[in-house]
Amino acid sequence: MKNNKYLLNMGLAFDEDRVIKRLNKLSKEGWILNRMTLFRYKLTKAEAKELIYAMDYKDLKESKDEYFQIFESSGWKHMCSYGPFHFFSALPGTVAIYTDKENYLEKYKKTKDLYFKSLIISASLLILTGLLEKLADNTIIDRILFCVGIISAAIVMPSLMVTIAYLLRGKKGCRENQNK
Repeated sequence: MKNNKYLLNMGLAFDEDRVIKRLNKLSKEGWILNRMTLFRYKLTKAEAKELIYAMDYKDLKESKDEYFQIFESSGWKHMCSYGPFHFFSALPGTVAIYTDKENYLEKYKKTKDLYFKSLIISASLLILTGLLEKLADNTIIDRILFCVGIISAAIVMPSLMVTIAYLLRGKKGCRENQNK
């Protein structure tokens, strides 16, 4: 019998709700979140029990122990982290991590802002390289501009997609919190 199971990480901007629901369901089957990487979630076989999962964004530079202690004192056990993404689990009935609209929306604000800045910079570079390529008559400069343009284009689309996903997530959060 296998002791590990893996789920594909489709990106938390797009897939957070689905992953949380899937983790909740799998805990009832005895699969507990053990680790997260850029591309997948690792679950370990354990005793089947009903858990609820939640995720928080927090870039922890210093106050790691204090941060996790706050969650633990509220009934949330730290399961794993990957960069600024932290997964927690708790027993059903535990008070939700986010109980008001402002805190829920703040959870996404820094990430959304980072991707929006990336979008603006890469789109500006893409436009600038396109304009400069028309003026350049040196093949070395053309090649450099082409490379900068390709890199910028490669950053524009993911940044745009993630920015839109977080904007929609924020709007959805507003609607859900208004309905409570």
